[in-house]
Amino acid sequence: MFQSLLPEVKARLGKRAWEVGDFDWALHPGGEAIIDGAKELLQLSDDQLRATREIYRTRGNSSSPTVLIVLDKLRNMGIGRDQIVATSFGPGLAIEMSIFKKCREETMEWWDHVLQPYHQPQHGHHLLV
Repeated sequence: MFQSLLPEVKARLGKRAWEVGDFDWALHPGGEAIIDGAKELLQLSDDQLRATREIYRTRGNSSSPTVLIVLDKLRNMGIGRDQIVATSFGPGLAIEMSIFKKCREETMEWWDHVLQPYHQPQHGHHLLV
């Protein structure tokens, strides 16, 4: 699925040729078999799946919305990559996937006046949805 989405994202954003290694992954931690299968199929590194594995280790598989907890964990794990893929699985192996861009503090100055009443950034990072 990811390989089929990537060309369209590149075309819409006019970005350089992104590859799988350019993304951090917030994968729904549906079990070791799912995490290991995605890692093998997509040729992901342990570093790209660090937040997924941490949430699975500490909280297990809560349900497909667990990917939001993984995104939050990833946001708080340091600088990381600028691009993030969030993937959830549902009944019957329905797959949902979104691509996010991590907004760094220096790119968010214009947005601060809007966010100020509602949100305080943690560790100098925001996620733009």
